[in-house]
Order: sequence, then C-alpha cells, then structure tokens
Amino acid sequence: MFTKIWQSLVIASMVLAPMAVAKVTIYLLGDSTMQDWDAGYYPKQGMGQDFRYFFNSGEVEVYNAGRGGTTSKTYYEGHWSVDFTKRGVTYPAVKGLVKKGDYVFIMFGANDNGYKTGEEGFRNSIMSMVNQTKAVGGIPVLISPIRRSDFRGNDSIYESYHAYPIYMRNLAKENNLPFIDLDTLSRNYLLSVGEKYSHSFINMKFDANEYANSAGGSNDNQHLQQNGANVFGRIVTEQMRVSSSNELKTLAKSLAPMYQVDVHVSPKGADIATTVSTYYPEGMMVTLKTLPATGKKFLGWYDGNGNKVSGNAQAGIIANYMHTFKMGNKSTCYTAVYEGGEAVKYSGNGAALTAFPSNTPKKLDGVQITPVNPEPEPEPEIPEEKMEFLSVFDASVPDTFDIGWTEKDHAGFEGEGYWNFDNSLGSFATYNMDFPSASRARMAIIYANGGNTDREVNVYLDHDYYVSCPPTGGWNVWDTVYTHIDLVKGEGTLEIISRTNDGGPNIDRIAFDIEGVKRVIPKVEEDVKGEEIEELQFVGTSLKNSFVAQNGKVTVFDMNGKKVLEFVNGIENLQNILATKIKNRGIYRVVIATSMGKSSMTYAKTK
Repeated sequence: MFTKIWQSLVIASMVLAPMAVAKVTIYLLGDSTMQDWDAGYYPKQGMGQDFRYFFNSGEVEVYNAGRGGTTSKTYYEGHWSVDFTKRGVTYPAVKGLVKKGDYVFIMFGANDNGYKTGEEGFRNSIMSMVNQTKAVGGIPVLISPIRRSDFRGNDSIYESYHAYPIYMRNLAKENNLPFIDLDTLSRNYLLSVGEKYSHSFINMKFDANEYANSAGGSNDNQHLQQNGANVFGRIVTEQMRVSSSNELKTLAKSLAPMYQVDVHVSPKGADIATTVSTYYPEGMMVTLKTLPATGKKFLGWYDGNGNKVSGNAQAGIIANYMHTFKMGNKSTCYTAVYEGGEAVKYSGNGAALTAFPSNTPKKLDGVQITPVNPEPEPEPEIPEEKMEFLSVFDASVPDTFDIGWTEKDHAGFEGEGYWNFDNSLGSFATYNMDFPSASRARMAIIYANGGNTDREVNVYLDHDYYVSCPPTGGWNVWDTVYTHIDLVKGEGTLEIISRTNDGGPNIDRIAFDIEGVKRVIPKVEEDVKGEEIEELQFVGTSLKNSFVAQNGKVTVFDMNGKKVLEFVNGIENLQNILATKIKNRGIYRVVIATSMGKSSMTYAKTK
C-alpha cells in the first residue's frame, strides 16, 4: 500500500513539476538605450543586451526586442504590430509572440520627445501595447526612460525628455500598472557618481585610445557603454525585488545569484575615477577601469589573491588601465595598483549576496522631479550647406532590394542613374558598406520627389533613422536631406526603407561627412574551378523560368555602379551571353526588364 502511494506521489510530482517551473519570457521594448548593438559598435550596448544574465535560465528567457530610433508610435505601428526583416532574417511582430504569463517591459520617451509624438499619441501607443498584452494574459510593465547625463551643476541633470517620463508615470498610476521610474532612479545614480564617472564609465563620452572601435574617443552622453547598460539593468532588478506589484515580486524570485566585486585603489587618491564596487550575476562581462590622476603611474590590475592580471575577455580594449573578465560564481575583489601601492587581498568567503539595495545611492531631499518645459524640445537645425561630402556613392544599384528599378529616365542625376523604389510601404534597397570606425557621422541622401507628399524613409543601420523627403517640385529636381547616424566599425548593411504607400523618393547618391567609408565589393573565391560562371543567385524578387524566357532588356553594372553592358532579347541564353561579353573577372549586378516587370540578380565571372 505504501509503495503504491509513494509511486502515485512520484507520478504526481513529475506532472506538477513542469507546471511549477514553466518558463516565462520577458519581452523588452524600447529604443537604442534598450536594443542589442552589434559587436562593431563596442563598447556601445543597450540595457537589454545582457539582461538575461540576471535570471535563472531554466525559469526565464529574455527577448530583447528594442529597436533604436523608435518612438512609442513608430514602434507600435512597426515592430510591435508587423514583422521586421533585417539582413534577410525576419523577426515576427512582438505582439504575436506574447503568451499568457509573459512579461512585456515597455520603455519609451527619449525619441518621442525629439520626434514630437505628443501626449495623446504617446498615451495611445503605450496603452495599445498594454491592452494587447493583457488580452493574451501577459503582464505589461512600464519603465520611464534612462536620463541623459546632461549635468547642469553638481546637483542637477537636465530633464532632456521633458514631460514624457511624467506621461509614463501617470499612465502607470491611472491604470494600476507595474512601474519602474528609471528616469528618477537613473538621475539619482548619475548624481551619486558624478559627471566625470557618468560620462567616462556609463555613457559613450570617453577619451581617445580606450577602445579599438572608437580609437578617436566619443562625445555621446545619451547612449550607454557596456558598464552603463548593466548598471541600469541591475537597478531594474533591484526595483523588482521591492516592488508593490505582486507580478514583479514573483518574477524577482527567478533572479539568479549575484556576486560582489569590491574595487580598491592603492594608494588612495592616485586616480581621478575608478569602477565602483557592485555585484554581477555569473557570466556577465565585468569592465574594470581606472583613470590615473596627473603624475600618477598606473602599474596594473590585481585580483583578490594579489596576482597581477593580464589580457581581456572582451576584445577591442586598447587602454592598459582597463581589464575585462567574465563574472564567475564567487564574490571577490580587485585593486587598481599605482606606484607606491599594493594589492588588497580578498578576505571574504565568496558567497552570493543575500541583501540588495532598495534604491539608488543618492536622493536629494526636497528636490522635485518636474519638467522644465512640458513641450518637446525642438531638434537642432542641421546646416545643410556646411556638410562636406567626404565619402560619396552612387545609389542607383543596391546590393539587394525587394522591388525597384535602376533608372535614368529623369534628368539631373549624377553617375550611372538613380534608384526608383516600388510604390509601396516597406520597399527597400540595401548597400553593403565598410566603415572606418564606430563613430557618429552625418549622412546625406540626394533625392528627387516629384509627388505632392513627403516620402519618408527609414535609414536603417542596426538603428532606425527616420528621414523626411519632402517634394522637390519635380522628378528632374534634386535636393538633399541629412541625418545623424551611428556607424559600426567594419562591414555593415545600410538599408533604406520606404515609410509611405507611395514608396520612397528616387535616390541618386548617398554621402557621409567622414573619410574612409567604402562600398563592399563581393569577392570571387580564388578556388572556384570548372564552369566559367557560378550559378546565378537571385536577390529581391525571384525570377521564374517563364520570366527569364521573356524578351526584354538586360543591363549589367559593376559593383561601383558603372554600366558595363546592355542588350535586348536573348534572355533565354543569358548565361552564355554574360560569359562571352563580360571580359573582366568579378561580381556584377544584372538588371532584367521585361513585360512582366523588373528584377535583379548577381553574377560571378570566375575566369
């Protein structure tokens, strides 16, 4: 009898156990301060990039759906509601992924201010995502945006996003939603560590020769370094532990063990600033950094055993006063040792933490967080005539596209032609580029818009940059629009996507205000043998046999956009004609026009 009861209990536990530990997913919605950044942008990182390390992987998954450049409105209408394609990979609309019990963290406001969403538009977009999350049994969590480190004195940081953090706070209160006031919490944290630390350790405002990707330094007080991204992720988890929301307290039970890293400087006063002591979950990258005071000689970083450490777990470090490592499963300490100092040895037991801060270190008594001006701050005007085109490219032949045409029907363009988008929302053209450094640059688009309405485009490079292209007065009339863009070091795919049902404008050229930008020319593998040409690889709209069999016009461009061949008819013998008439080895873009439309493909001459 006992055996049967015991067996029944075992079976019951096997059935119930999976239910008790069923995984939930946290979906992170936000802009560039939330998104994942490619390695070429290092040390730039979004708050959501390493957020998964804070949780037990067997209980919680984290899906970072942050997309740079988005407002609450553009995110709701785009990434939340429709599928998103990046470099040939389609990411499903976030709305369709959320299931019962999942959490949706929503953090917007930074770009809403600059793009002038307005209170009504902000409320409508946020509450649409909230209500659609609730409809499937998900749990929405509102988060106000991370404050830009715009110091206006030792005890004041400018409210760069004005009323939008307040709108978010009010929406949470009015609708009884879980809320994390990261605007106030980040402000308090930045004040606690001071302006120099905030710029050099938290934001992308650091000196030259610290990072290989940004050897010239950076002057960005909005975007986050790896350390800064993880600081604010850590603060979010601290708030989950003490939240009045039962849903957040429940989620906090799945937080992973955290381990302390105490940081010392020896002798004291030898530094200007040094990474502060704090805690990390296992697996997270730790960046130790110290800035030597004038006349002080830095000797190196030493671990808790008193041994000097060398090498970096994170690639791309130049400065010898920085050290990176993956956090292990024991608390420890490190010392920045300067001439005349010595390492501090760790004396603890390495145990995980059991108590955590309930608030950020510094709160200024009597200071109220109120907007300086409830109206959005106007974007600064870009002096168009002052931009020097230091890197210029013919845009008439993209590397890939969905539907569009290389044309020269309208006068006034330069080069071999211009690119004409299909008249549809979401039509795109991509250009494979090689950038000299991870830096902020200005980009120009030379275009014509003979229509009557603005043909806005999204210039996408791991970040959304919405660019207005107003009417130019005719398709023969060319004008220039500008945007600031964060470049990746090395190769990156620049994508221009239409944002209207009329498609995009006709694009003649794209240009940058920095030297050294290059168009990536696909290489033919040296070991290709046998046939004179590779199999044709189609891009964009697929070419069916019936299409290729049509009579029509074939135009061939090299990878610099120069036309090298044009002929009509004979498309059914396309491979033989290309092999015979193209003399030089390389990669070419072949554009075919028939009564069925136009399309493009790549062609490799290997002999």
